[in-house]
Amino acid sequence: MKLLLIGVIAVLGIRLYFSIVKRSEQERLGAIYAHQVIDLVYQIVVVLDKNYTVLDVHYPSRLEENQKLIQIGDTLEIGKHHPLPSDFKTLFKKGAFRNKSHFDYFLNGCFFELKVIQNFQGNIICLLKDSTKAKKEEEKLSKLNVDLENLLTINNSELALKREKFKTIFDKSSDAYFLLDEGLKISIYNEKVEQLFGRCDTVLFYKWIEQNSPRNQPKGGDSLALFKSMKETCDLQEELRFEWLFKSKSNEDFPSEVSLTRLSISDHILYFMIIRNMVGQKKIESELRKNLEREKELNEMRSKFISMASHEFKTPLATILTNLDLMELTLKKENVPSDDRMNRFMDRMRSESTRLTILMDEVLQLGKIEAGKTPFKPIKVDTFLFISDYVSEFKRRSSTERKIKIAFDLTQKEVWLDVNLMEHVLDNLLTNAIKYSEEEVQVQVSTSEEGLLIEVIDRGIGIPLSEFSQLFDSFFRGSNTNHIQGTGLGLVIAKEFVELHNGIIVCETKENKGTTFKVVIPF
Repeated sequence: MKLLLIGVIAVLGIRLYFSIVKRSEQERLGAIYAHQVIDLVYQIVVVLDKNYTVLDVHYPSRLEENQKLIQIGDTLEIGKHHPLPSDFKTLFKKGAFRNKSHFDYFLNGCFFELKVIQNFQGNIICLLKDSTKAKKEEEKLSKLNVDLENLLTINNSELALKREKFKTIFDKSSDAYFLLDEGLKISIYNEKVEQLFGRCDTVLFYKWIEQNSPRNQPKGGDSLALFKSMKETCDLQEELRFEWLFKSKSNEDFPSEVSLTRLSISDHILYFMIIRNMVGQKKIESELRKNLEREKELNEMRSKFISMASHEFKTPLATILTNLDLMELTLKKENVPSDDRMNRFMDRMRSESTRLTILMDEVLQLGKIEAGKTPFKPIKVDTFLFISDYVSEFKRRSSTERKIKIAFDLTQKEVWLDVNLMEHVLDNLLTNAIKYSEEEVQVQVSTSEEGLLIEVIDRGIGIPLSEFSQLFDSFFRGSNTNHIQGTGLGLVIAKEFVELHNGIIVCETKENKGTTFKVVIPF
């Protein structure tokens, strides 16, 4: 309607413009006004007679002279480069411009909008406007609209997929879910609620709690009053977890864990509640407690047996060794001639008795470790004096002629050690180094800001790489040590004693090249 009104105004202006024969000052002002109206609506106005000759032409005032391609007196046949359609005459005769608000066409790389009017004198008035810029903007807007529609379609599809996934997760969850409004009215709940409790026939959650909970909770307190108290605590903390006893739809009590969360969404308060059935977990916990108690009893029985057996074995072993000493003393007193075979038998008896005594001591010691009864009494010791004295005493006790080389690099003189336990650790490492090597053994002792480092190095048979992971297992002995006596418990005990100091023991070895044990005790 607006466009039609503007068109009418333009036509009236044009008629006014071309009907003036004698231009008085008042008429001249009217013509100027008509030009201004036309400039607002169309850029170029061309008036043709019945023979398609240009009678008059109007250009906007901003147009340069070299851009004014149509002049008065031109005909459409002269082939000039002008913005009218090349088949204008044909289109006009066919009535292509009738009953149309405007006619759009593309010419010389530009879009044009043409309005054709025939006045009562038979003249043809052509109103032209270059619509290239508007067309391009329209195309951009159209493309943007398509892109937006595509994006909206994609987002809607993604949203629908996410909604479906959420609904599936919500409904098929193994836990029961409730979404409650600020007044604790039930908004939605999932399928698990009906599976556990039956159909929810109320929208009031407090009423639902009364229907599906025993009158009192196991730890005391009326269920309804207690739940209201939990809700108030949740309002303060925004999230709360607690145990709750519910009644199932078969009217059986079952324990659960409840998670209640307070949510603020778009100025609304919601409560999201998760109910997790703990029957299976409680059964597992009960079984675990029973198994732990049983294991504790078995460990105590084993410790008692090991202790008793070790002590019982020690008495006959001590008797055997004492009698061996008495036999040797008696034979010497009676001047019985020495017999090599008899001496071998007696040496074997003494060796095996000593071996069994060591085994019983280590088994007893391992039993104490497993029972957590190993005493740990660290004292501050001078590292240099402790290692030096220990190595001297070890050589005297073991009657070894093997050379033990000691090297010190101490930046800190004193360290906290349980002397008895650390001597046991060093006993094991030095004994192994001497047993499994024929060359000298090295002991390197150093300190740093982190702690004390003791290294025991030999050039012996080493440990097969395939068996390295079993090194600290009870009763493990390397496949290359079958000809050498041992219990397979020494390293296990040494490791436990080092860990009582919060330290670590590690091994570096290469078969037939040697072994290095490193003990690190933190300050």
